[in-house]
Amino acid sequence: MELYRPRSSSIPRQYHRRAHQERFSITDAVHLKLQLQALDNALASTCPGRHGQVDMKKIIDACRSRPFHEAVYVDGSEAFYLVVKTLSRPDLIPNVYIQAYMSAIHGRPYVNEYNVSDFNKGVDPTFSEIRVLLGSIDRLCETDLQGAYQRLEDEVKPFPFLRLPAELRLLFYAHLLPREPHIALLFQPLRDHKSPRLRLDIMRVNTKLHGEVHKYLYQNRTLFMILARDGSSKTLSDEYIARNYETLARMSMRTRQLFQKLEIQIGYLANQTFTAKRYADVSSVSDPMRHIFTMLPNLQTLVISFASSSYAIRSMQRIFRELNETVVWLISYIPLSVNLVWDLSRACPLQGKIEEQPMWSTIQERGTIIMGASVVTQLESSPYQDWRETSRIRTS
Repeated sequence: MELYRPRSSSIPRQYHRRAHQERFSITDAVHLKLQLQALDNALASTCPGRHGQVDMKKIIDACRSRPFHEAVYVDGSEAFYLVVKTLSRPDLIPNVYIQAYMSAIHGRPYVNEYNVSDFNKGVDPTFSEIRVLLGSIDRLCETDLQGAYQRLEDEVKPFPFLRLPAELRLLFYAHLLPREPHIALLFQPLRDHKSPRLRLDIMRVNTKLHGEVHKYLYQNRTLFMILARDGSSKTLSDEYIARNYETLARMSMRTRQLFQKLEIQIGYLANQTFTAKRYADVSSVSDPMRHIFTMLPNLQTLVISFASSSYAIRSMQRIFRELNETVVWLISYIPLSVNLVWDLSRACPLQGKIEEQPMWSTIQERGTIIMGASVVTQLESSPYQDWRETSRIRTS
């Protein structure tokens, strides 16, 4: 059994995006609220239709912090604090807003840039993160920051790339983001398989581009995972499945809704690589397999395949029994609405007749038996091609 030793780092995962209370206090929220109200007053004095003549110095000066020795209190500061503290750097809201506003004045869409201006305080917020809070901020601060930006954005010309036909945009995405037919949750179907490198900077351009690329990346692809269990060690088996559940739980519901096909490769627990828990913010569940199916509401097809291994070649009866028990265990979780497809071409332990295997009666209970090709079969039947060359062919 292989053990996974995570890469050491002095910075915990997602450290910069954690909003620690000691970094931003209610006192800070009071001063931030006053800055945003001053910013709103400065924007309100701008004449409609004359944004090119905006006095940005006046707007920037309005956002300067008040001296902290001043004893100030503003009604509703506690509620305002609870809204903005979800950001890693709420104190930068005025600065990021002004940068986005200036971009709109010059006819440019805002770009989400990830910076760390102060390591001790965390990563700077992006305008997209701030924009979703503007409605609540306006309600608590009695401002109109959301409306001011929206009115200005309506006057900005559309991003030129978005004026291209959808077919051309898809060709561009295929060239920039070569896409495999499958997405592996944790481990690739073949250990020596390497996925193409993706350049995701394009998703930071604006909301519409982000949505198009997101749909292109996830729609009509097979979600792939490896399932391995040992009946004599339920705790260890559930812990292995839990890593797949946690990875899936970290995906947004919008992403999970795009998956209509899932492939589960039945493997041997003793031949798997165990990983440590990666996401502390994902709570543990007692039955991770059931939750995996629950989190895929649009799942239509499940492909069950088998992993090849030297263990199987040795004809170890324990391995045969483990595979059969795993299949029987898995079938009990599969919703009846999901179509079941089998790929037995790589099932080394199932040499001979499938009808002689203990799992056969369970398979028959699911109704018509449908055979199909798994991800591994497709990868091994296709000659290797460099992804850059594949991308070039697609666009030629």
